[in-house]
Amino acid sequence: MDTIKKVERVEVLIAKLLEKYAAEGSNINRIPSPFIQEALRLKDTAPFLDIDSYVYFLSEMSVLILDLGDGVYATFYGLDDWEEGLNIFDYPIPEENGFHLVLDICNADGAITYFSYNSENDNEDILWISTNVEDGPYTKSDLSFVDVLQSIYDNNWNVV
Repeated sequence: MDTIKKVERVEVLIAKLLEKYAAEGSNINRIPSPFIQEALRLKDTAPFLDIDSYVYFLSEMSVLILDLGDGVYATFYGLDDWEEGLNIFDYPIPEENGFHLVLDICNADGAITYFSYNSENDNEDILWISTNVEDGPYTKSDLSFVDVLQSIYDNNWNVV
């Protein structure tokens, strides 16, 4: 039977992020694993996304929107119908361009940085960054999903 591996570092960062920032989303009250079935479905639908930290986050949180202050928001796209446009199952996985959108960070001026996984890199926990989610270009970063969570917590979202 397929399972979701608990990733303690993600668990800790979720708690820290929810404590530090105003948040909205699917599970900000922290009910244990409410989206496990949807996360298992994602692993079946898109095996290239079988990345422990990312799948565990989705099984626990699904959609999460963090108010980082000064008009900056981080939006993590999830597995449920929390709000129109935020359910990743409403879109092809991956998109036609071969990328799968994980989260974005929008600044006060409306400039958005998108973080995606590349479907050509099976199970590789390296996020690709773009300012145009549909047309790219995408730049391979050296950031894992946990690195991005940590950067957001450390108020370093401008360097990601």
